[in-house]
Amino acid sequence: MPQHVEEPPASPPSQQPPPAAVYDGAVLGVPATEARLPDDAALPSLPSRLQVEVTNRCHLGCESCARHHWEPAVNPVGDIGPATLDQLQPLLEAATEVTLGGYGDPTEAPDALVETVRRAKAAGSSVRLITGGAKLNAPLLDRLADAGLDRLVLSMDGATDATLRQLRGVSLRAYLGWIRAARALADARGGVRPLVQLNVVAQWANIAELPALVDLCADEGVAGLHVFHLKAYTPDTFDRCLLTEPEKARPYFVEARRRAMCRGVFLALPTLDPSVQVCTQPFEHLFVRHDGSVRGCCSGLFEPAVHGLLAGALPGTPAAARMPDGTPEELWRAPILQQYRAAARAGDDVRLPTPCRTCAFRLPTLAAHRRPLRVVS
Repeated sequence: MPQHVEEPPASPPSQQPPPAAVYDGAVLGVPATEARLPDDAALPSLPSRLQVEVTNRCHLGCESCARHHWEPAVNPVGDIGPATLDQLQPLLEAATEVTLGGYGDPTEAPDALVETVRRAKAAGSSVRLITGGAKLNAPLLDRLADAGLDRLVLSMDGATDATLRQLRGVSLRAYLGWIRAARALADARGGVRPLVQLNVVAQWANIAELPALVDLCADEGVAGLHVFHLKAYTPDTFDRCLLTEPEKARPYFVEARRRAMCRGVFLALPTLDPSVQVCTQPFEHLFVRHDGSVRGCCSGLFEPAVHGLLAGALPGTPAAARMPDGTPEELWRAPILQQYRAAARAGDDVRLPTPCRTCAFRLPTLAAHRRPLRVVS
C-alpha cells in the first residue's frame, strides 16, 4: 500500500527532562480483584471520558490496523461534520477527558480536528490526540497547540528506522521531528503541553527494541508510553503476537520496566499472564464515530457491530438514518451497556454482551487477540 508522510526538518531535542510526573494516561483493564465498579445510583449522568473519531480516513498501511481488513461496503470513509459536532456538546461539557482517534488518523481531516479540539477545550476538557502522523506537520501542530491540545500521542512501533518503516511506513526522522516540534511548542509556552506520549503495538518484529524506546523517551523528553499486544486480524499475522510465547517476551518487559524506573519514564505494559481483567470503559466512557454512531467502548469500531457495543446514534447525524437514535443520556444508559454493567458487577461472564465475552481488553489470551476479519484485496 503506497504511503507518504511529510518529514519535518531535524531539530535539537528538548532540554527539558521527561515530565513523567504529569503523565495521566488511562489503563484500559484492571485486575478483577482490584475493580471498583459503581452501581446505577453512583453512575454519572454522562460519561467522564469521551472518544471521538474525527475521520476514518487513513492513507498509511500500518500492519497492526484492522481498517485494512474490514468489510469496505459497510465501512464507507467520512469525516465528522457540523451536525455531529453540535450533538457532541453535552458530552463534551460532561467529560473531563476527550480522546481524538479511532480507525482513521485524525490528521487526515485537519480542519475538523482543530475545531474538535477547540470545542472540547472550550467545554473544559483535557484533550489528547492519537495519531500515526499521517498528515502531521509543524503548521498543524501550531494550530493544535493554539486550540489547546493537551497531549500528543504518537503511535510508534519501534526504535529504529528499519522497524518503523516496516510496521508503520514512517521514518524515525519523521517521528523525531514531530516529538521535537511538540516539545519546542511546550518550551516556548513555558510548560509541558502539548505533552508527548507514545502508543506501542508490541509484537515479535519490534519487542527487542522496547528497552531502546524507553531510552528514546527519556532522551527526547517524552513523558511515557503505553504498550499493547498485537491484535491479529488475518491468519498470516496470528503468530506475530507475543502471547504465542509469553515467557520469551518477558525478559524484554523486565528490562524495559527497569530502564523506565531508572530514567523517570511512565511505562504501562500489558500482562503476559492469563488472568481475567475487568474493562471499566462502559462505566466511564463513550465512543462517538465520525457519523454520529455511539459505542460503549473503543474495541472494534468498525461494522458489523459484533465486535463492539453499539448503543445507537446521536439525533440528526448521518448514522441516525440507519439505526435508532437517542439523547446522550439515553445512549449512555442503552440496554447493551446496562447489560454489561450488571454482568461486570456480578462477575457473571455468561451474562456479558457477546462481544465482551472474548474481548482482548478482558482476556489477555492468544485466542482473544486473534480476531479474523474478511481480507480486503
